[in-house]
Amino acid sequence: MNSQNNNENSNNTDTADKDIYSNSNNQPSQTGESAASDDEKGNVQYADRSIRDDINDYKFVKSYKSHGHHKHHHHHSSKENSDDVLLVQSSRPAKGSSNKIKKKSLSTGNEKHLLEYDELVKSNHPAMGSKEQKKAIREKQKNKKRRFKKWQRVILTIISTILALVLVVSGLLVWFIYNGSKELLDNTNIISAPSNVVVQNGGQYVVYNGQTYEFNKNMTSILCMGIDKSSFDGASDIKGENGQADVLILVAMDTSTGETKLINISRDTMTDVAVYSASGYYVETVKEQICLSFAYGDGKKSSCANTVTAVERLFYNIPINSYFALDLDGISALNDAVGGVDVVSPETIGDFKEGESYHLEGQNAEAFVRSRDMESVDANSKRMQRQQVYLDSFMNTVLAQTKNDITTPVSLFNASAPYSCTNLNPSKICYLSQNMLSHNGMNMTMISVPGELKKGEVYTEFYVNEDELYKLILDTYYKPYNG
Repeated sequence: MNSQNNNENSNNTDTADKDIYSNSNNQPSQTGESAASDDEKGNVQYADRSIRDDINDYKFVKSYKSHGHHKHHHHHSSKENSDDVLLVQSSRPAKGSSNKIKKKSLSTGNEKHLLEYDELVKSNHPAMGSKEQKKAIREKQKNKKRRFKKWQRVILTIISTILALVLVVSGLLVWFIYNGSKELLDNTNIISAPSNVVVQNGGQYVVYNGQTYEFNKNMTSILCMGIDKSSFDGASDIKGENGQADVLILVAMDTSTGETKLINISRDTMTDVAVYSASGYYVETVKEQICLSFAYGDGKKSSCANTVTAVERLFYNIPINSYFALDLDGISALNDAVGGVDVVSPETIGDFKEGESYHLEGQNAEAFVRSRDMESVDANSKRMQRQQVYLDSFMNTVLAQTKNDITTPVSLFNASAPYSCTNLNPSKICYLSQNMLSHNGMNMTMISVPGELKKGEVYTEFYVNEDELYKLILDTYYKPYNG
């Protein structure tokens, strides 16, 4: 009985196997034009399948074989196993596979095909691959992410660096401007006045002809000097032998409006000048030509400081915050740094003819601003006229270039460095440049200190009209007080 039952179970199992796997063989036959070969059938079904279906079939076959062995305690022949696999593969081809699956004859070669199929699935589907394959795929994906993140980091770093530089430059510029304003507007001098003027609060308020005036705290002054020496490096240690201030122009700027006055001071102006010994000790104060004040010093800073003091005394101790001294060689250097200057000569002297236009370059610029007729009493006055013409054109050229390039004043400052002595610094220059641009340039007016020329025992002497000079000071540095 047991043997009979076993045979019946075996037959039942075989029948079930055939029922399950024989769907492809039990399809209704097709005749005529509608009939298709096995290859054509495979191609048609190929379009409706996916690789995931292949994976499921593969797993189903493996599972079924396992259950058949353990549950029914018997083994199929290799021919039956191969037949099972072929039935599944041929009736359900995989979509996306590069290999078209066709029916093959039943042989032991189908086991090899199954192994190749297994490797194909594993290589195309990370979820079915070996640990090494999965690790390689994950590493590849990570590398892609790393490369993407690396480019992101590079771009972010570049952008951050640019923003940081902009912030640093902007911060430095603001810092320079702030410090420059403090230095240029440091008006702590005790200002005096003529005897007929009432002075209050150290000259911050004055009463002149019944009108009260208040000192304009927005004013700053720069004394510009042209020295009749070819180089500051050749300065002598002996006081009185370091050249003279051949040109003196006081630049008075109202930083709240941009209005600027260039006050031309004659080199022959008679005023109080501090005299120092050869060893540098103060000796006395004498009334002499203001140009000599530069000679009593080291030819550099102390000479500039002594000249500033002489001009402050002439202007009733009005504060002069800065100075700029330029030697002879520096005139050509600055002139050429702006590409030359166009002028119309106001007189005939040397190679220049009255009313003629010239484009000054190199030594011609120096000759135009320095030449004078030594035999004429008013030779310096005529020279000052030419200097005024030259400065107007030079400043207009600098202003036009600064509008296109804000660093122009700094470039000029650097170009003049070998030929100059100054206490102007980057902070002051930044503030002056920003102030000039904010007011669309400087509204410049050039005037001369009023007075008259007289022939001295040896040299020409210029005596200031004190009343007219003080009116000029009130008009420049003060404003009416109505509070």
